[in-house]
Parts: sequence; structure tokens; C-alpha cells
Amino acid sequence: MRTALRIAPLIALLAFVAQLSLRPMAETDLFFRIKAGQEILARHGLPGRNLFSFTFPDYPDVDAAWLFEVGAAALYARGGFPAVVIAKTAVLLAAFALAFALCRRRGAGPAAAALALGAAAFAGRERFVERPHVFSLLGIVGLLFAIDTLVGRSGKRGARVVAVTSAGVALWANLHAGAFIAPVLLASAAAGARLDRDRSGAAGRLGLAALATAGALFATPLGFGLLHYLHLHLVLPALHPVDEFRSPSWLSDPALFVYVAAFLAAGALAWRRFRWTEVVPVLVVALLAARTVRFSADFALAAAPLLAVGLSAAGDRLRARWPLLVSDPVPSVGVAALLAGMAGGPRVGGQGGGIGLDTRELPLSAIAFVDANGLRDRMYNDFEIGSYLLFEPAGGYPHHRVFVDPRLPAYPAEFHRLLGRSDLTRPEWSAAMDGFGVQTALLAYAGINPRVSWWDPERYALVFREADARVFVRRLPRFAALIARDEIPATFAFSPQEGTATLPLETRPAASPVPDCEWQRRLGDLTFDLDGTPSTRTLAAYGRALAAPEGCLQPADEAHLCAWLGAVALGVGRAGDALPLLDRALARGDVDLTTLANRAVALEALGRNADAAAAWTAVIARAGDSPLSAQARAHRTRLLRQ
Repeated sequence: MRTALRIAPLIALLAFVAQLSLRPMAETDLFFRIKAGQEILARHGLPGRNLFSFTFPDYPDVDAAWLFEVGAAALYARGGFPAVVIAKTAVLLAAFALAFALCRRRGAGPAAAALALGAAAFAGRERFVERPHVFSLLGIVGLLFAIDTLVGRSGKRGARVVAVTSAGVALWANLHAGAFIAPVLLASAAAGARLDRDRSGAAGRLGLAALATAGALFATPLGFGLLHYLHLHLVLPALHPVDEFRSPSWLSDPALFVYVAAFLAAGALAWRRFRWTEVVPVLVVALLAARTVRFSADFALAAAPLLAVGLSAAGDRLRARWPLLVSDPVPSVGVAALLAGMAGGPRVGGQGGGIGLDTRELPLSAIAFVDANGLRDRMYNDFEIGSYLLFEPAGGYPHHRVFVDPRLPAYPAEFHRLLGRSDLTRPEWSAAMDGFGVQTALLAYAGINPRVSWWDPERYALVFREADARVFVRRLPRFAALIARDEIPATFAFSPQEGTATLPLETRPAASPVPDCEWQRRLGDLTFDLDGTPSTRTLAAYGRALAAPEGCLQPADEAHLCAWLGAVALGVGRAGDALPLLDRALARGDVDLTTLANRAVALEALGRNADAAAAWTAVIARAGDSPLSAQARAHRTRLLRQ
């Protein structure tokens, strides 16, 4: 029974972590990771330069996660995205199981350990994605274990721990550059041992381990290039804002702030139980997390053992006051039930329905349009979609290269400075695109993407607008037929407060091959879509289209437009306006039964009974045995009796 009570919280914790991890694959970085791994396997070595982009194809590609990429490519080849998701989940489960053991080793009860780690998992769940930093989560817990072990072991045992730790850090450094934190935490633990006035020589052992792991960091193909890679991550966020490099905020990260408050409260209760050797490394990770939210999950996991000890201290105080209420098995059963219930409830981080590729954020219809019209060459794309474009089997690398992808160190600082600006004018943007030879553009997240507004309609035609994606092509002779067929009469404006606004273009750009009448017809279609109703500007645009000389519009388009406008006019009681439009629709080849019926209604409303009866006769001849035929017969009979 006691064994079951100790194990139940751990099982519930792991079930909760698995629930947070086993979700559809929506991590866009994984696409370029898999493609990079495939290239490494094919070349039997790191390419060393930016193969995937046409903007800077010879720029050095500093790849600090090559081993993760090789593993991801191998897993994908054998089991697709589900295999990668399962492997990620296994790493996270190992990290939390090891952290649970660390909590227990430091004196926390099983319920307190599971509760603290469950809170850490919830606070850091946004980082439970298919990226190499999951190995840093495992590495940090392993490092805390090594620190505890080095504090208590000396001599040959201590040397073995240093050797094993250094080997682990060398492996970690080939999986993720987050291994840089290993010597930092060991050095901070050594400083903590000094503050603890430890006389066993722990400070020396920890200092030696810090030196050894510092050397192990460079046991990678990058060697000392790792320092350059880490330096780039300090420089690039200032040039090109990236969400994961921002500082935490209460609005965006409420769970993290609640977790910090709980950690501080528990620390105040159990301060006397802590050692500086345990506290100082966590404070270092806290400083990193305060600077950039990408370390939030690292901090939550590193702080969980201290939180667990604090919760145990709180439990001891409650047990002394209310022994029956919080005595075993109440805490273990309660925490296990809580975590198991959360694990069995609705998904906290993602949608249900499997662990394959989540395509909701991918502009697949826009990509299909691009491929169908041969627009991949020299195509602009944003960071967010570049990873999928180079991976996508139908048209990715090596068939086509992308403008940019999320491998931030693979592009020079001046490029990040350009893409990081939000104050560019259209001429500045056009000049930059000319410099890169851009001919087409695919933009995703159009509702919040300021770059959508930078494409000058005099130089670039909007040819695709669907959901949250936009496609532009440059006004070149090779795209003239496509533009004539698909150009949409719109441009865009952007403001941080309201996002992107679609601005209909009443005047056709001078270089557009679309006839004026067709431009106005498309303008009417666009404004109707924007307004959701036959608005004044929609009717005005359609009116200008129909006012063009005969033969300007395609007969089918003219017929459809006249029939629709006739129905609108009839619907608001303007039969006199509706009749000539309906007659024009029929003259242009409209054979729709609804148009015939509307014409009969218009004639009847105008008092032209004989003509109306003849119109209803035409409807009867076409309607067969339908309800409309019965209505038409009734109308005709009534009119003939008058």
C-alpha cells in the first residue's frame, strides 16, 4: 500500500506531461530541422553554408543542433511526424521522472514532488514542442543531480561523476546549444558551496566540473564556433524581434507568474531547508528566464525541486495542526487524482485527434496556387512559412530555395535589420526586393503582418487572397496572363492597433492588363466580400462595370452580374430597375430558371399582365413538376383571369 501511494503521484504526473506533449505537430522549426538532418545524412557531414536560401546561399550556416536534426530526420523517415512527437514525449517524460527522483532525494514527499512538477509542466507547456531545447530540459535536471552528487562525494567517486557529467555535456552540446548553461550552473553551485561554508571540498569539485564541462562544450563540429553562435543570439533579437526572445509578461505568460509567486511563497516557508548550492543555480536560470521567455520552462523545471521541498514544509505545518485532514494517504491520493483528472480532460495545449501534422497554420491553398502557376522561383516568404516551404515535398529544397527561414544564424545581421524594421516605405521595400531579385511573394498571417502593406500595387499585382494568405506577383511580361486572369483590385494598410486593413483600388494601376470594366466588376466582388452586403460602393462598382461599351465584359460574367443586380433591385421593390437588368442577363445567355422567374415577378409588379403571363409560361416549360412550376401556374391562371 505504501509503495502504491508513493508511485501513484508519479504515474499521474507522467500522464499529465504526456497529455501536454502528445499533440498534433505544429512546430514550424521542425520542418527545417528534418531537411537539415536529411542533408547531413546525404552528405555525411555538415554543409557549413546556407544551402536553403537564394538570398544568401554562401553565408555560413552555424548548426549547433546537428545531432538533433539527424535524429529527427531518421525518425521522420521511419514513422513520420508521429514518431518525432513520440520521441519528444519520451525525452520530456524522462526529464520529469528524473526531476521527481531529485525532489524525493532532497526530502520532498511524493505528493509535493508531483504537484510541484505538475505546476512546472503547466507553466512551461508552450515549450513542449519538437525542438532541440527539450534535451536542455533533460540536461538541466541531470546537471542538478550531478551537483547534488558532487556535494556528497569526493575522491575517485567525485572524479567519476565529473567525467560522466562532462561526457553528458559533450553529447548535450551536439543536440542543443543550451548546453552552455552547464558550466554556468556548476560554477554558481560552487559559489553556493562557498556560501554554505562546506568543508568537504564540494566547491573545488564543482569548480573542477565547471572547467571540465566548459571544455566539453567545444567537442562538436563547431568547436569554438559555438561562442559565435551564442553571441548571435544576443545580437539578433535587437535587430529582428522574435517572440521567444521577448521578456515574460503577465498578459502573455500568466501561468509563469503564478508559478513564480508559488515558488517564492514556498521558499519563504522552507528557507531553512535550502542550501545555497541548490538555490544559486536556480537563481541563475531565473535571471535568464527574466531576460527571455525561451528559458521559462527551464526555470520552472529547475525550480520545481525547491518548490516541492517548500510544499512539503507547508504540509508538515498543516499536518501538525490538522493531523487527520492531511495525513497519508490524503495528499498522495488527492494530487494523483488532480493530475490524472487533468491528464484525462480536454487537451490543455493543442487539439485532439492524433499526433500527426497540424496543418491549420499552414497556407496550403496558397501554396497549391503558387505551385499550380509556377511561382516558386525567387519568391519572397516570411520566416514563419519558410521552414515548411523548404521542406514541403512537392516544391521544397533542392527544387526551389526560399527567401528566408527560421535558421536565424544562417543570415547576416544586415538582413535581420531589414526584416526587423517596421517603418519601411513602399519604395524602400521595393528597392530591397529588387536587390534580391524577388519576382513573387507568399505572405502568411496577413491579418497581423505589416509587410502585406508594403507591396506597391503599381509594381506588384495581388493574385491570391484567401483566409490569412496573400500572393503577389511582379508586373512582368511572364505573369501578364496570370495577372489578367486573377488580379484582385486591392492593396493593404497596416497599423499596430488595428492590424491589416484591405483597401479596394477603385482606379486600375497603369500597368495592369485587366480591362477597366473587368476591374470594376472585380472591385464589386471584393467590396461585397468585405462588406457582406450589397453596399453602396459595391453597387457603384458593378454599375461602372456594366456602363462599359458592349463586349467589354465576358458574356457569362455580364449575364451573371445583370441577373444578380436585377434580383437585388427586385428584392428592394425596384421592379422598374430590375427588368432591364434581367432582360440584359437573358440576352447575354443567362439560362438560369431563377432569372426567368424574377423577370416574371418584375413584369407582374409593373402591371404588364400579358407579358407576365407569357413569362410565367416560359417558367412552367422549364420547371417541370417542381414547386416553382406549381407557383408559376397559379400566377399565370390569376393573371389570365384579370
